[in-house]
Amino acid sequence: MAFEVLRTPQVRGAVEQRMSRTERANYHAARDGLAGRGCTAGGYKLAATDGDDYPLCARHLANAWRMYTAYTDDARIVIVAIDEHLPRHNPALSLAEVLPSLATVGRRRRDKPPCCEDNASPPPMNDELRTLLDRIL
Repeated sequence: MAFEVLRTPQVRGAVEQRMSRTERANYHAARDGLAGRGCTAGGYKLAATDGDDYPLCARHLANAWRMYTAYTDDARIVIVAIDEHLPRHNPALSLAEVLPSLATVGRRRRDKPPCCEDNASPPPMNDELRTLLDRIL
């Protein structure tokens, strides 16, 4: 099954203006993985402020880059944001400004659950995330 992969204007700008050629190639490979494999290529689920899972997934890209994805009910995947995770810059802080229930501190590496077990069960989108995507897409 093929998935439609959408991206926000922030993602377009970051890929075109901030990434090196190698980083762009890695991003495009990850995007192709999402198109072909859906949420199983999405990395891991992010945490909510209450300790549960937040319906946004993160995937490590080349170097310090991270890709954040959401999954609609109609087999579409939205790349919500990409950003560099650097010692003095945590992308989750920026995302938490518009998604207040997203935790700004992640789980330990060994405690990060996969984005999904199979493509039939992507993380269900909550109203907060749906409202954000409706505004920016």
